[in-house]
Amino acid sequence: MNVVSSDEPKGSVRQGESVESALRQARQLADELLERVRRLLMMELEKGGYEGAVRVCSEIAQEIPREIEARTGASIRRVSLRYRNPKDIPDEYERRKLEEFEQQHRARALVDESVEVVREDGRTYLRYMRPILVGPMCITCHGPKEAIPSSVRAILAERYPDDRATGYRSGDVRGAVSVKIPLGTP
Repeated sequence: MNVVSSDEPKGSVRQGESVESALRQARQLADELLERVRRLLMMELEKGGYEGAVRVCSEIAQEIPREIEARTGASIRRVSLRYRNPKDIPDEYERRKLEEFEQQHRARALVDESVEVVREDGRTYLRYMRPILVGPMCITCHGPKEAIPSSVRAILAERYPDDRATGYRSGDVRGAVSVKIPLGTP
């Protein structure tokens, strides 16, 4: 499927480029976001422990998508049904996909990604989502409340009084990376 257009805004797939090109970009951006956040978390864990890692997730991990968006014009973010940061509340499309990921996970049939071309607000977009699974090191901040150290619980309570992102087990679906790329002009 080719998109033919001549006056695309920044970040849109240009004339003659395919949806496959946008999908490649979405995958690369998701990889970049996850890798940069992972690297920063690992560095902070080595330096300042889990208390410092909370800062990485609450501040720096929110800056990375903005940098990627400014550079590419694609929208990228982390979203979750059980969000910690209100900035991670999913839109309707993302909520539906997250619910599908949860159902697939329960059925032991979780897909690696979800890709759709959609029409929203008079524009056509590639919507890409990749599930984020809870790893063993995530449990210290996202596991059962009784397993979270009191120092971390105190920081989380201060930064996120409406925190919903606890009670996970290793392997659970924590959320997803969501990428939205415009395909041509309206």
